[in-house]
Amino acid sequence: MTIATVKSNTKTLLKMGASELMDKVHFFREAEKIEESAFKPDANGYSPGDTVSIKIPTNWTVQEDDFDITATMQTAKERTVNAVLDKSATVPFDLSSNELATDIDLKKVYERLVQPAIFDMAANIESRMLETATQYVGNCVGTAGSTVVDPDTVMQGGELMDEYLAPQNQRVFLMDSGAMRSAVGANKGLFTFKRKEYDDAFIGNALGFDWMKNQLIYRHTNGTDVTGIAVESDVVTPAEGMTSLGVDGVTDTTGTITKGSVFTIAGVYAVHPQTKANLGYLKQFSHVGATVTGDASTYATLTLNEPIYGPDSGALQNVSALPADESALVFVGAASTTYKHSLMFHKKAFRVCSVPLVMPTQAEIAEQVTEDGITIALIRAFDVKTRKMITRLDWLGTVVAVRPSHACRVTN
Repeated sequence: MTIATVKSNTKTLLKMGASELMDKVHFFREAEKIEESAFKPDANGYSPGDTVSIKIPTNWTVQEDDFDITATMQTAKERTVNAVLDKSATVPFDLSSNELATDIDLKKVYERLVQPAIFDMAANIESRMLETATQYVGNCVGTAGSTVVDPDTVMQGGELMDEYLAPQNQRVFLMDSGAMRSAVGANKGLFTFKRKEYDDAFIGNALGFDWMKNQLIYRHTNGTDVTGIAVESDVVTPAEGMTSLGVDGVTDTTGTITKGSVFTIAGVYAVHPQTKANLGYLKQFSHVGATVTGDASTYATLTLNEPIYGPDSGALQNVSALPADESALVFVGAASTTYKHSLMFHKKAFRVCSVPLVMPTQAEIAEQVTEDGITIALIRAFDVKTRKMITRLDWLGTVVAVRPSHACRVTN
């Protein structure tokens, strides 16, 4: 006769946990998934630092009114971005051997021990994924410091995504309760309620987006220097495909520009992705490197969220002109001030993944499960260094911005 115990049903507990974890990570659930097979695993799983290159769809130049392609044959210029398994989440907790061996009430054990760990893990994963994703988005609408999110602001964000050719379907708008209250109040006659399979974070559909409430949206704090900053070509020479930007005007040794800061560059206008026509407004970028501090010469180097391609780059062109020396940078928001950044995005703007981990071969418990594209693992083993039984719940994954122009921040 076999007696069912928690220990013998660990996989069931993990399936319950993985399913609930997926319900709580709204951004992860909505973004496009990277197939785990794209990575090169170790013998029985993946480890932090494993990397895969994600190809960005090719841009082509369309030839007009001439069928002769002898001199105009194009070579595919695929760009790639690296997806690195750089985000892990672990919850260690105490689960006694007696409970594992004798308790058959899975629901009680789940609600008392596993579920709280899942809730905390979900908040950790969602907040860090949203932070990374939002920091890579240059498009930004709204008024920094305002509490108002009105229909025109939402439509401005949608317009930017339209002009960058983001598909009209599968668009999501994540915002916190304050922004949601303002926006729903101004748009309440426009919502279409549907998709009952979603939890209560889903609000409805309006202005081309599925609106979802999320209390873990990115909050960005500007650095101390957001005025008087200009391009410095002595630090980085402007060139086609440049991924970093030299600047001057940063207070020497103390002034800072923080990761995720959004700015425009004078004279660098956005262009239509296909026709390359000047769209009439300055292209927005964000700094995605670590916070920079001015050196003794007040110079610093910013890392761009996407490469800059000027008129000489053909199909890759994304700006009207390369940055000129001493062109002024204008940042969104005031110095040393924190703003909330809700996020609009098409699901293909980002790729996310959750992968199986390398598991021990000798442990009292070593189980992991994948449910709906998200994987969690539970290990319980004896630690010879401390002579203690250690129980841990683990997750490993990443997020990468593939087409950040297909997303938009809404600041308030």
